[in-house]
Amino acid sequence: MTLQPFSRPSFRLLFAAIVAMTLISSFTPATFAQTFTVFHAFSGTDGSVPNGDLIHDSAGNFYGTAQLGGSGSHGVVFKLDSAGNETVLYNFTGGRDGSNPYGRLLRTNDGTLFGMALAGGDPQCGCGTVFKLTAAGKFKVLHTFIGGTDGAQNIGQPGGGLTRIGSDLYGVTYFGGDTTCDPGLGCGTIFKLTTSGEETILHTFSGGADGAFPRELIADPAGNFYGVTEAAYSGPSPYGAIFKLDTTGQLTVLYSFLDGDDGSYPYWRLASGGNGIFYGTTERGGSSCSNGLCGTVFSFDTTGGTETVLHKFGIQAGDGAEPSSALLDTSGNLVGTTWYGGKVTGACPFGCGVVYQVKSNGGYNLLHSFTGGIDGFSPSGALVQYGGALYGAAAIGGANNSGVIFKITH
Repeated sequence: MTLQPFSRPSFRLLFAAIVAMTLISSFTPATFAQTFTVFHAFSGTDGSVPNGDLIHDSAGNFYGTAQLGGSGSHGVVFKLDSAGNETVLYNFTGGRDGSNPYGRLLRTNDGTLFGMALAGGDPQCGCGTVFKLTAAGKFKVLHTFIGGTDGAQNIGQPGGGLTRIGSDLYGVTYFGGDTTCDPGLGCGTIFKLTTSGEETILHTFSGGADGAFPRELIADPAGNFYGVTEAAYSGPSPYGAIFKLDTTGQLTVLYSFLDGDDGSYPYWRLASGGNGIFYGTTERGGSSCSNGLCGTVFSFDTTGGTETVLHKFGIQAGDGAEPSSALLDTSGNLVGTTWYGGKVTGACPFGCGVVYQVKSNGGYNLLHSFTGGIDGFSPSGALVQYGGALYGAAAIGGANNSGVIFKITH
Protein backbone atom coordinates (compact mmCIF):
# COMPACT_ATOMS: atom_id res chain seq x y z
CA MET A 1 0.00 0.00 0.00
CA THR A 2 1.22 3.49 -0.87
CA LEU A 3 0.26 6.19 1.61
CA GLN A 4 0.08 9.82 0.58
CA PRO A 5 -0.20 11.74 3.83
CA PHE A 6 0.07 15.18 2.26
CA SER A 7 -2.99 14.58 0.09
CA ARG A 8 -5.26 15.01 3.08
CA PRO A 9 -7.86 17.83 3.34
CA SER A 10 -6.12 20.48 5.46
CA PHE A 11 -3.30 20.77 2.92
CA ARG A 12 -5.81 20.84 0.07
CA LEU A 13 -7.82 23.52 1.89
CA LEU A 14 -4.88 25.87 2.24
CA PHE A 15 -4.04 25.39 -1.42
CA ALA A 16 -7.66 25.83 -2.44
CA ALA A 17 -7.95 28.99 -0.35
CA ILE A 18 -5.22 30.60 -2.46
CA VAL A 19 -6.82 29.43 -5.70
CA ALA A 20 -10.23 30.66 -4.54
CA MET A 21 -9.01 34.25 -4.42
CA THR A 22 -9.02 34.25 -8.23
CA LEU A 23 -12.46 32.66 -8.67
CA ILE A 24 -15.77 34.49 -8.81
CA SER A 25 -19.07 32.61 -8.41
CA SER A 26 -22.64 33.80 -8.24
CA PHE A 27 -24.94 32.78 -5.40
CA THR A 28 -28.10 30.87 -6.20
CA PRO A 29 -30.65 29.46 -3.75
CA ALA A 30 -29.88 25.95 -2.53
CA THR A 31 -31.92 23.20 -0.92
CA PHE A 32 -33.38 24.46 2.37
CA ALA A 33 -31.73 27.84 1.56
CA GLN A 34 -34.41 29.69 3.49
CA THR A 35 -32.97 28.22 6.70
CA PHE A 36 -29.36 29.08 5.83
CA THR A 37 -27.77 32.36 7.02
CA VAL A 38 -24.22 33.65 6.78
CA PHE A 39 -23.53 34.42 10.45
CA HIS A 40 -20.11 35.98 9.84
CA ALA A 41 -18.00 36.48 6.70
CA PHE A 42 -14.25 36.69 7.30
CA SER A 43 -12.32 39.49 5.62
CA GLY A 44 -8.79 38.08 5.81
CA THR A 45 -7.51 40.66 8.27
CA ASP A 46 -9.81 39.14 10.91
CA GLY A 47 -8.98 35.57 9.88
CA SER A 48 -9.22 33.28 6.88
CA VAL A 49 -9.95 29.56 6.41
CA PRO A 50 -12.02 29.07 9.58
CA ASN A 51 -11.84 25.59 11.05
CA GLY A 52 -15.39 25.14 12.27
CA ASP A 53 -15.68 23.07 15.46
CA LEU A 54 -16.94 26.15 17.31
CA ILE A 55 -17.59 26.11 21.04
CA HIS A 56 -19.93 28.45 22.92
CA ASP A 57 -20.49 29.88 26.38
CA SER A 58 -23.77 30.30 28.28
CA ALA A 59 -24.23 33.84 26.92
CA GLY A 60 -24.27 32.65 23.31
CA ASN A 61 -20.76 33.76 22.38
CA PHE A 62 -18.86 31.44 20.03
CA TYR A 63 -15.12 30.75 20.04
CA GLY A 64 -12.98 29.27 17.26
CA THR A 65 -9.83 29.47 15.17
CA ALA A 66 -8.91 30.30 11.60
CA GLN A 67 -5.84 28.74 10.00
CA LEU A 68 -4.79 31.82 8.06
CA GLY A 69 -5.33 35.57 8.07
CA GLY A 70 -5.02 38.01 10.91
CA SER A 71 -2.39 40.72 11.29
CA GLY A 72 0.46 38.30 10.59
CA SER A 73 -1.38 35.97 8.15
CA HIS A 74 -0.62 33.04 10.49
CA GLY A 75 -4.13 32.55 11.84
CA VAL A 76 -6.24 33.82 14.73
CA VAL A 77 -8.29 32.86 17.76
CA PHE A 78 -11.65 34.64 17.50
CA LYS A 79 -14.88 35.26 19.39
CA LEU A 80 -18.29 35.89 17.82
CA ASP A 81 -21.13 37.39 19.83
CA SER A 82 -24.73 36.22 19.47
CA ALA A 83 -25.20 38.57 16.51
CA GLY A 84 -22.10 37.37 14.66
CA ASN A 85 -19.88 40.35 15.49
CA GLU A 86 -16.25 39.26 15.73
CA THR A 87 -13.46 40.06 18.15
CA VAL A 88 -9.97 38.77 17.34
CA LEU A 89 -8.62 37.44 20.63
CA TYR A 90 -5.14 36.58 19.37
CA ASN A 91 -3.10 36.97 16.18
CA PHE A 92 -0.42 34.31 15.66
CA THR A 93 2.97 35.55 14.51
CA GLY A 94 4.40 32.33 13.08
CA GLY A 95 7.29 32.39 15.55
CA ARG A 96 7.62 30.78 18.96
CA ASP A 97 3.88 31.16 19.54
CA GLY A 98 3.05 28.88 16.62
CA SER A 99 1.23 29.23 13.32
CA ASN A 100 -1.96 27.92 11.71
CA PRO A 101 -4.16 27.05 14.72
CA TYR A 102 -6.40 24.08 14.11
CA GLY A 103 -9.06 22.03 15.80
CA ARG A 104 -11.64 22.56 18.51
CA LEU A 105 -10.73 24.89 21.35
CA LEU A 106 -11.18 23.76 24.92
CA ARG A 107 -12.69 26.33 27.34
CA THR A 108 -12.60 26.14 31.15
CA ASN A 109 -15.07 27.71 33.59
CA ASP A 110 -12.90 30.79 34.09
CA GLY A 111 -12.91 31.49 30.33
CA THR A 112 -9.40 30.20 29.61
CA LEU A 113 -8.98 28.71 26.13
CA PHE A 114 -6.60 25.89 25.21
CA GLY A 115 -5.72 24.87 21.67
CA MET A 116 -3.10 23.63 19.22
CA ALA A 117 -1.17 25.20 16.35
CA LEU A 118 -0.01 23.07 13.42
CA ALA A 119 3.26 24.83 12.70
CA GLY A 120 5.73 27.30 14.18
CA GLY A 121 7.14 26.97 17.67
CA ASP A 122 10.60 25.45 17.58
CA PRO A 123 12.51 27.28 14.80
CA GLN A 124 14.37 24.14 13.66
CA CYS A 125 11.34 21.86 13.61
CA GLY A 126 8.29 24.09 13.13
CA CYS A 127 6.28 21.20 14.56
CA GLY A 128 3.55 23.18 16.29
CA THR A 129 2.55 24.19 19.79
CA VAL A 130 -0.06 23.78 22.51
CA PHE A 131 -1.23 27.18 23.73
CA LYS A 132 -3.26 28.80 26.49
CA LEU A 133 -5.21 32.07 26.22
CA THR A 134 -6.78 33.56 29.34
CA ALA A 135 -10.04 35.51 29.42
CA ALA A 136 -7.94 38.64 30.00
CA GLY A 137 -6.10 38.00 26.71
CA LYS A 138 -2.80 36.72 28.10
CA PHE A 139 -1.25 34.19 25.69
CA LYS A 140 1.16 31.46 26.79
CA VAL A 141 2.79 28.54 24.97
CA LEU A 142 2.30 25.47 27.16
CA HIS A 143 4.31 23.08 25.00
CA THR A 144 6.47 23.25 21.88
CA PHE A 145 6.72 20.07 19.83
CA ILE A 146 10.23 19.31 18.65
CA GLY A 147 9.65 16.17 16.59
CA GLY A 148 11.09 12.72 17.21
CA THR A 149 9.78 10.96 20.29
CA ASP A 150 8.09 14.18 21.41
CA GLY A 151 5.59 14.12 18.54
CA ALA A 152 4.93 16.63 15.79
CA GLN A 153 2.02 18.35 14.14
CA ASN A 154 2.13 19.37 10.51
CA ILE A 155 0.33 21.98 8.45
CA GLY A 156 -0.93 19.32 6.05
CA GLN A 157 -1.87 16.75 8.66
CA PRO A 158 -3.46 18.16 11.83
CA GLY A 159 -4.05 15.93 14.80
CA GLY A 160 -7.12 17.74 16.12
CA GLY A 161 -8.11 19.37 19.39
CA LEU A 162 -7.55 18.64 23.06
CA THR A 163 -9.53 16.65 25.63
CA ARG A 164 -9.45 17.49 29.36
CA ILE A 165 -9.77 15.12 32.32
CA GLY A 166 -9.33 16.79 35.69
CA SER A 167 -6.66 19.42 35.22
CA ASP A 168 -4.71 17.49 32.56
CA LEU A 169 -4.91 17.89 28.80
CA TYR A 170 -4.81 14.97 26.36
CA GLY A 171 -4.25 15.00 22.64
CA VAL A 172 -2.60 13.41 19.64
CA THR A 173 0.07 14.36 17.16
CA TYR A 174 -0.34 13.19 13.60
CA PHE A 175 3.40 12.69 13.10
CA GLY A 176 6.38 12.21 15.41
CA GLY A 177 7.05 9.39 17.82
CA ASP A 178 8.72 6.44 16.12
CA THR A 179 10.57 8.13 13.25
CA THR A 180 11.44 4.76 11.73
CA CYS A 181 7.75 4.29 10.98
CA ASP A 182 7.36 7.02 8.37
CA PRO A 183 10.81 8.08 7.12
CA GLY A 184 11.78 11.26 8.94
CA LEU A 185 8.26 11.92 10.18
CA GLY A 186 6.91 9.22 12.48
CA CYS A 187 3.40 7.81 12.76
CA GLY A 188 2.00 9.86 15.63
CA THR A 189 1.59 9.85 19.38
CA ILE A 190 -0.95 10.18 22.16
CA PHE A 191 0.21 12.61 24.83
CA LYS A 192 -0.74 13.99 28.22
CA LEU A 193 0.07 17.56 29.18
CA THR A 194 -0.22 19.15 32.60
CA THR A 195 -1.40 22.74 32.81
CA SER A 196 2.17 23.67 33.68
CA GLY A 197 3.34 22.19 30.36
CA GLU A 198 4.90 18.87 31.41
CA GLU A 199 4.41 16.31 28.62
CA THR A 200 4.07 12.53 28.94
CA ILE A 201 3.86 10.29 25.86
CA LEU A 202 1.15 7.69 26.52
CA HIS A 203 1.46 5.79 23.23
CA THR A 204 3.69 5.90 20.17
CA PHE A 205 2.12 4.47 17.01
CA SER A 206 4.22 2.01 15.05
CA GLY A 207 2.42 2.03 11.70
CA GLY A 208 1.81 -1.70 12.07
CA ALA A 209 -0.86 -3.50 14.07
CA ASP A 210 -1.72 -0.39 16.12
CA GLY A 211 -2.10 1.83 13.04
CA ALA A 212 -0.70 5.25 12.21
CA PHE A 213 -1.73 8.92 12.06
CA PRO A 214 -4.21 9.24 14.96
CA ARG A 215 -7.10 11.68 15.19
CA GLU A 216 -8.66 13.60 18.07
CA LEU A 217 -9.61 11.64 21.20
CA ILE A 218 -12.95 11.26 22.93
CA ALA A 219 -13.19 10.10 26.57
CA ASP A 220 -15.80 7.96 28.29
CA PRO A 221 -16.94 8.53 31.91
CA ALA A 222 -14.41 5.96 33.18
CA GLY A 223 -11.46 7.86 31.68
CA ASN A 224 -10.81 5.56 28.70
CA PHE A 225 -10.01 7.23 25.39
CA TYR A 226 -11.35 6.27 21.96
CA GLY A 227 -10.13 7.43 18.59
CA VAL A 228 -9.23 6.44 15.05
CA THR A 229 -6.02 6.01 13.10
CA GLU A 230 -6.24 7.10 9.50
CA ALA A 231 -4.11 4.31 8.05
CA ALA A 232 -1.11 2.04 8.62
CA TYR A 233 1.88 0.81 6.65
CA SER A 234 1.50 -2.86 7.53
CA GLY A 235 -0.58 -5.23 9.60
CA PRO A 236 -4.36 -5.61 9.73
CA SER A 237 -5.27 -1.89 9.57
CA PRO A 238 -3.91 -0.39 6.33
CA TYR A 239 -7.22 1.42 5.80
CA GLY A 240 -7.52 2.79 9.31
CA ALA A 241 -8.82 1.54 12.63
CA ILE A 242 -10.80 2.37 15.77
CA PHE A 243 -8.78 2.12 18.99
CA LYS A 244 -9.19 2.33 22.75
CA LEU A 245 -6.57 3.55 25.21
CA ASP A 246 -7.51 2.42 28.71
CA THR A 247 -6.62 4.04 32.02
CA THR A 248 -3.51 1.83 32.37
CA GLY A 249 -2.11 3.09 29.05
CA GLN A 250 -2.90 -0.11 27.14
CA LEU A 251 -3.96 0.49 23.52
CA THR A 252 -6.33 -1.99 21.86
CA VAL A 253 -7.43 -1.95 18.23
CA LEU A 254 -11.20 -2.49 18.33
CA TYR A 255 -11.91 -2.53 14.60
CA SER A 256 -9.93 -2.43 11.34
CA PHE A 257 -11.56 -0.98 8.22
CA LEU A 258 -11.59 -3.13 5.10
CA ASP A 259 -12.10 -0.53 2.32
CA GLY A 260 -14.81 -1.05 -0.29
CA ASP A 261 -18.34 -0.95 1.11
CA ASP A 262 -16.89 -0.96 4.62
CA GLY A 263 -15.16 2.42 4.18
CA SER A 264 -11.52 3.48 4.48
CA TYR A 265 -9.41 6.23 6.07
CA PRO A 266 -11.41 7.44 9.07
CA TYR A 267 -10.30 11.02 9.57
CA TRP A 268 -12.38 12.72 12.27
CA ARG A 269 -13.03 12.15 15.96
CA LEU A 270 -15.76 9.77 17.02
CA ALA A 271 -19.10 10.87 18.47
CA SER A 272 -20.59 9.01 21.42
CA GLY A 273 -24.12 7.68 21.20
CA GLY A 274 -24.01 6.18 24.71
CA ASN A 275 -24.21 2.53 25.76
CA GLY A 276 -20.94 1.71 24.03
CA ILE A 277 -22.04 3.05 20.62
CA PHE A 278 -19.85 5.44 18.65
CA TYR A 279 -20.47 7.17 15.32
CA GLY A 280 -17.91 8.31 12.79
CA THR A 281 -17.05 8.88 9.15
CA THR A 282 -14.52 7.59 6.65
CA GLU A 283 -13.11 9.80 3.91
CA ARG A 284 -13.05 7.09 1.24
CA GLY A 285 -14.71 3.80 0.40
CA GLY A 286 -18.37 3.02 0.68
CA SER A 287 -19.21 2.90 -3.02
CA SER A 288 -17.64 2.80 -6.45
CA CYS A 289 -18.13 6.46 -7.39
CA SER A 290 -16.03 7.35 -10.41
CA ASN A 291 -13.88 10.14 -8.92
CA GLY A 292 -13.08 8.27 -5.69
CA LEU A 293 -14.54 11.05 -3.53
CA CYS A 294 -16.96 8.89 -1.61
CA GLY A 295 -16.86 8.03 2.09
CA THR A 296 -19.25 6.66 4.69
CA VAL A 297 -21.09 7.37 7.93
CA PHE A 298 -20.83 4.41 10.31
CA SER A 299 -21.77 3.26 13.78
CA PHE A 300 -19.62 1.02 15.94
CA ASP A 301 -20.79 -1.09 18.87
CA THR A 302 -17.94 -1.64 21.33
CA THR A 303 -19.79 -4.45 23.11
CA GLY A 304 -19.94 -6.64 20.03
CA GLY A 305 -17.12 -5.09 18.00
CA THR A 306 -19.41 -4.61 15.02
CA GLU A 307 -19.48 -1.78 12.48
CA THR A 308 -22.61 -0.77 10.58
CA VAL A 309 -22.47 1.52 7.54
CA LEU A 310 -25.35 3.99 7.82
CA HIS A 311 -24.73 5.95 4.62
CA LYS A 312 -22.52 5.68 1.54
CA PHE A 313 -21.66 8.98 -0.14
CA GLY A 314 -21.33 9.65 -3.85
CA ILE A 315 -24.11 7.38 -5.10
CA GLN A 316 -27.14 9.65 -5.52
CA ALA A 317 -27.08 12.91 -7.48
CA GLY A 318 -26.42 15.97 -5.33
CA ASP A 319 -25.18 13.89 -2.43
CA GLY A 320 -22.07 14.95 -0.56
CA ALA A 321 -18.67 13.35 -1.00
CA GLU A 322 -15.73 12.90 1.37
CA PRO A 323 -16.91 13.81 4.91
CA SER A 324 -15.15 16.89 6.32
CA SER A 325 -16.17 16.86 9.96
CA ALA A 326 -16.85 14.86 13.06
CA LEU A 327 -20.52 14.11 13.62
CA LEU A 328 -22.92 15.90 15.94
CA ASP A 329 -25.57 13.67 17.52
CA THR A 330 -28.81 15.64 17.79
CA SER A 331 -31.22 13.26 19.54
CA GLY A 332 -30.82 10.35 17.18
CA ASN A 333 -29.95 12.35 14.07
CA LEU A 334 -26.32 12.71 13.00
CA VAL A 335 -25.33 15.90 11.21
CA GLY A 336 -22.08 16.62 9.42
CA THR A 337 -20.42 18.19 6.39
CA THR A 338 -18.56 17.08 3.27
CA TRP A 339 -15.69 18.71 1.37
CA TYR A 340 -17.18 17.92 -2.02
CA GLY A 341 -20.41 16.85 -3.69
CA GLY A 342 -23.61 18.84 -4.01
CA LYS A 343 -23.61 21.72 -6.50
CA VAL A 344 -20.88 21.79 -9.16
CA THR A 345 -19.70 25.29 -10.10
CA GLY A 346 -16.63 26.95 -11.59
CA ALA A 347 -15.26 27.43 -8.09
CA CYS A 348 -15.65 23.77 -7.19
CA PRO A 349 -15.72 21.32 -10.12
CA PHE A 350 -16.20 18.34 -7.77
CA GLY A 351 -19.04 20.03 -5.93
CA CYS A 352 -18.98 22.73 -3.25
CA GLY A 353 -19.84 20.49 -0.31
CA VAL A 354 -22.98 19.94 1.75
CA VAL A 355 -24.45 19.85 5.23
CA TYR A 356 -26.24 16.55 5.71
CA GLN A 357 -28.29 14.62 8.24
CA VAL A 358 -28.21 10.86 8.72
CA LYS A 359 -30.53 9.10 11.13
CA SER A 360 -28.76 6.75 13.53
CA ASN A 361 -30.80 3.87 12.08
CA GLY A 362 -30.25 4.99 8.48
CA GLY A 363 -31.94 7.56 6.23
CA TYR A 364 -30.38 10.67 4.65
CA ASN A 365 -31.45 14.32 4.32
CA LEU A 366 -29.64 17.15 2.55
CA LEU A 367 -29.74 20.27 4.74
CA HIS A 368 -27.71 22.63 2.55
CA SER A 369 -25.75 22.40 -0.68
CA PHE A 370 -23.07 25.09 -0.98
CA THR A 371 -22.80 27.14 -4.16
CA GLY A 372 -19.31 28.60 -3.95
CA GLY A 373 -20.79 32.11 -3.71
CA ILE A 374 -21.50 34.18 -0.61
CA ASP A 375 -22.41 31.02 1.28
CA GLY A 376 -18.85 29.73 0.75
CA PHE A 377 -17.69 26.24 -0.09
CA SER A 378 -15.78 23.32 1.41
CA PRO A 379 -17.49 23.28 4.82
CA SER A 380 -14.99 22.16 7.44
CA GLY A 381 -15.13 21.05 11.06
CA ALA A 382 -17.93 19.74 13.23
CA LEU A 383 -21.21 21.59 13.65
CA VAL A 384 -22.36 22.89 17.00
CA GLN A 385 -25.97 23.21 18.16
CA TYR A 386 -27.13 26.23 20.13
CA GLY A 387 -30.56 27.79 20.66
CA GLY A 388 -32.25 25.42 18.23
CA ALA A 389 -29.86 26.22 15.38
CA LEU A 390 -26.77 24.62 13.87
CA TYR A 391 -23.56 26.61 13.41
CA GLY A 392 -20.56 25.67 11.28
CA ALA A 393 -17.85 26.96 8.96
CA ALA A 394 -17.24 27.02 5.23
CA ALA A 395 -13.47 27.24 4.95
CA ILE A 396 -13.32 29.02 1.60
CA GLY A 397 -15.42 31.48 -0.36
CA GLY A 398 -17.94 33.91 1.06
CA ALA A 399 -18.25 37.62 0.33
CA ASN A 400 -14.53 38.20 0.93
CA ASN A 401 -13.20 34.81 -0.25
CA SER A 402 -11.93 34.13 3.28
CA GLY A 403 -14.58 31.71 4.52
CA VAL A 404 -17.75 32.11 6.58
CA ILE A 405 -19.47 30.98 9.74
CA PHE A 406 -23.00 29.88 8.86
CA LYS A 407 -26.22 29.25 10.75
CA ILE A 408 -28.95 26.75 9.82
CA THR A 409 -32.29 27.04 11.61
CA HIS A 410 -34.81 24.25 11.83
